[in-house]
Amino acid sequence: MGASLSSENAAQLPRNDRAANARPMDSPQQQQQQQQQQPNTPIDMFQQQQQSPFEATPMSNPFGAGASPRRSPFGAPPVSSPFGSDLRGSNQSFRPCTAPTETFDDDDEVFHAAPHAAAVVQPEPDPTVNADAALTVNTRIEYAALPRGETKDVFGLITVQAASVPQPTEASTAAVSDEERQPMDLMCVLDVSGSMSGDKLQQVQSGVRFVIDQSTARDRLSIVSFQSYAKREMRMRRMDAAGKDEANVSTLRLRAGGGTKIASGLGMALSIMEQRRYRNKVSAILLLTDGQDASCRSQLPALLTRAQAANCVVYAFGFGRDHDAALLSDMAEQAHTPFTFVEDSNNIREAFAGAVGGLTSMVAQNVELSIHCHVSLKHAHTGFVMNRLSDQSATVVIPDMFAGETRNVPVELVVPANADGDDMLLLEAHVRYTDLKSSAMVQTVPVPLNVSRVDEPQPEMEPDLEVVAQRERVEVTQALKLATRQSDEGNFTEAQRVLDEADIRIKDRKCQSKLSPALAEELADAKGRMRSRSQWEGGGRAEVLDSCQMHQMERCTNAFASSSGSRPKSSKSMYLSPQQNDWVQRSKGGMSSMSGISGMFSR
Repeated sequence: MGASLSSENAAQLPRNDRAANARPMDSPQQQQQQQQQQPNTPIDMFQQQQQSPFEATPMSNPFGAGASPRRSPFGAPPVSSPFGSDLRGSNQSFRPCTAPTETFDDDDEVFHAAPHAAAVVQPEPDPTVNADAALTVNTRIEYAALPRGETKDVFGLITVQAASVPQPTEASTAAVSDEERQPMDLMCVLDVSGSMSGDKLQQVQSGVRFVIDQSTARDRLSIVSFQSYAKREMRMRRMDAAGKDEANVSTLRLRAGGGTKIASGLGMALSIMEQRRYRNKVSAILLLTDGQDASCRSQLPALLTRAQAANCVVYAFGFGRDHDAALLSDMAEQAHTPFTFVEDSNNIREAFAGAVGGLTSMVAQNVELSIHCHVSLKHAHTGFVMNRLSDQSATVVIPDMFAGETRNVPVELVVPANADGDDMLLLEAHVRYTDLKSSAMVQTVPVPLNVSRVDEPQPEMEPDLEVVAQRERVEVTQALKLATRQSDEGNFTEAQRVLDEADIRIKDRKCQSKLSPALAEELADAKGRMRSRSQWEGGGRAEVLDSCQMHQMERCTNAFASSSGSRPKSSKSMYLSPQQNDWVQRSKGGMSSMSGISGMFSR
């Protein structure tokens, strides 16, 4: 009499295979014969999948109601947000809006597997000063001296700086840097609706295959496709040789057809990420679509809350001129990630490369900047979640930082007339964060911001140019957003006026910052896209929203130029890190190591 299939063996099988094997086990001799028949090459795997009775079966909608969130296999409650309750200030505890109706707890074990980070309780960190710290804080004031006896509004700047990755030497190898970086869990969520047929789908496949090719055995990857329904193409697998073979086959099997259900694809991806038995510290969903899904907007906040609770960032890529750029931009703004407009199909691979290249250099997560002022804090300009604790204090929550990145927070302060002393302390700032290299919570010592009080105003005092640059960045971002709203309403004349005023303010300043030329180019490009409804709808909206989110997050994924722009822009070079640029350059090369597999399916 056959024994039942063991849980250990069942966990190693794909979900569909486990369903097919849910019966009494065969004899040892039959098992050996079956094992000999298992596919061991990419083409064998492809042939077996082509014959699979599960291939054309639509998966259940992951947004079904009534189920409860899946519990961790380690006995801990469902994963909680690393930031506590809702970051926008709600006192309500996190409740998943939907619950998965399918199980996806068949992910490969990670290297040095351990319970997810939310199950580990760490003590309150002591402030530290470390030359090798992943993050540091510095402050600046626009004008170093203020006259006594006058109430003044002043601009200051708080900068969080991530340490740079040492540049490789001639003696170093790519393998060494791959071993030093954090392993990743990547989820590719790909639109395979009917409009993606032909060259579009081939370019998406090329982009995914590049990511597969550049991954290491410490990384894991899963693929979800969506059209009128969502389908898991591959479970979360390690990218060793066998995993890469399966990932390439799954990618090359993709076929276009059907409608566009973005919410279904993102929902299934989140279910997979939520149900992982193991977790790498860096987890990301890359979602690419060329279509529109009106039903997705109402579900977006709840979906992104689930992503945040699973410690998973979401990167949105809008492909072509017909996608819903407003929806994807909203998604990126709520996820605090860039929105990438991929105008031309041959740039998909580069966009994926820039995003993943940045993720490979992540050095810190759960970054909380604390600002404690000794005067009134009028405003802190940031695109990230800010919690006002009082009139003189606030915190800014930054999900993560890549090596070499900066996050700049210009602050407006009100300095009273009756302040005493020659040297006045305006504020102190520090950060708490999770150092990914040590897996420890770190807190920096408070850094002060001071200003001198003088009896007479100093003539022709020069402003701090870094503060000027960040003020300009904020002003241009605000102008682009306001002009976008006007253009959406068809008020193109008013949109042009808003951009003209921002351009005049930059050019009329006596001191030009290092960002002034690039920001002026940004405004000129936006003006060219807001001249008429046809230009705005024909890719103009998508390009401007891409730029808005880039300047707001101080991060981008690519350096390619728009084919429809009236003039060149250099603003992307402001934010592309050396690691991202390295991956982008690699993506422009060939993929000779995979040409054999490609040839199999081209015949």
